Amino acid sequence: MPAANQLGEAPIKSLFFRYYGPALISILSSAVHQIINGLILGQQVGKEGLAAVGLYGPVLIVFVSLALPVMIGGGVLIGKSFGADNTAKAQQVFQFATTLVLLTGGIIAASAPFIHQPLARFLAGDANPRLVQLTAGYAFWQLLSLPFFFLGMIWGNFVRADNAPTVSRNASLLAVAVNIVLDLVLIVGLHMGVTGAAIATGIALFSGPAYLFGYMLRGKTRYSLTGFRFTLRFAAWKELLRIGIPSFASELAFSTGLLLINRTLVGYGPLAVSAFGLVNYLSFILIRLFTAAMIASMPIMSFNLGANQPARVLETLRFAISFTVVLGVVITLAGFLIPDLFIRLFSGDQTTSFRDVATQAISLYFLLFLAAGPNYLLAAYLQSTGHSTVSTLINLLKGIVLISLCLLILPDRLGLTGVWLSRSLAEIGTLALVGGYTLFYRERYYQTEGIKG
Repeated sequence: MPAANQLGEAPIKSLFFRYYGPALISILSSAVHQIINGLILGQQVGKEGLAAVGLYGPVLIVFVSLALPVMIGGGVLIGKSFGADNTAKAQQVFQFATTLVLLTGGIIAASAPFIHQPLARFLAGDANPRLVQLTAGYAFWQLLSLPFFFLGMIWGNFVRADNAPTVSRNASLLAVAVNIVLDLVLIVGLHMGVTGAAIATGIALFSGPAYLFGYMLRGKTRYSLTGFRFTLRFAAWKELLRIGIPSFASELAFSTGLLLINRTLVGYGPLAVSAFGLVNYLSFILIRLFTAAMIASMPIMSFNLGANQPARVLETLRFAISFTVVLGVVITLAGFLIPDLFIRLFSGDQTTSFRDVATQAISLYFLLFLAAGPNYLLAAYLQSTGHSTVSTLINLLKGIVLISLCLLILPDRLGLTGVWLSRSLAEIGTLALVGGYTLFYRERYYQTEGIKG
């Protein structure tokens, strides 16, 4: 079977897993850069070096949210274009998206000499001048590398949409390998500290899109670099952003919801805050198992929407939801049955008081995984099929609206237990509300006659 036709003809189950593994590796590797820098800096520079990397984390989330509408919206449009055998449209999407992120990233990078110091003071405060200095140095080089970070995001997704998920995975793995080697050379060997970590990450972020550039330059994709033109003229830019906006809303709502939980826990003392740090770190890793399912499904659904094969779109949705439900049950049971194992692995020796709080936190917080996968997949499906309003509603409900409502009611009645339950109930409540609504109007959302590319 020709590679170009596999998305429209190969069995859905085998297609899903063909995309799932590379997607999981790619999104895990994107977090590895920060983890590597933190681990090595913590050993070589101390807690202030580690703190500088951690303080920049929220800034990175903001930049990711800026690129997500272009990455997701562009990926869906490219997938639909290939499904409809409209290579010219795919080329237009590719040129517009690339121009847009290079322009945005370039403007921010050019401003780095002027904003890195104020940004560091905002993030670190004025109480610790050394921490401000370290954060400023890290932010400077990270801001300079932003155009390559954006390119890696969108090109990786576009290559996946062009039926080459392993190429995107290889680019991510190359970037991680470069980061590790350069961290050892610049931090451990040359003692360049936080500046060395930032430079290492910047070069690593360049190596990923450079690998993808070479792949595309050899004519391996159905869009062309040799015929590439920088342009901001694109008739369907509103459609691209409309499809991508739910992902933007998801990132912002997610960050806000976590901030609300963290602020509520402050009133319960340092043990509760520390336990939230652990459980949030664990969920940050484990949630990637579910976002990978969404990323794996989107090229399949988008292609078949463009190819006018709605039955395959629905089959992909059903299989992916079933997979994530089983996965969610397994992880939730692990949270109930072996929370102490997670604590020992990621926190080392801790007091009995901390273990008691963290055990309860993991057991209750992990309930979110029962609904996380279906919510991600429903949002992606609704994005792809033109129901962006309902998709955005999913992200707002689970990210901030229901969390705020739970935090307003539950802590007064259940104390700390209510705080741990807030995000889990927000995920489950969102699935119940939106799943129930769309099933009630199933002819609009799930009937093949109503699904349009």
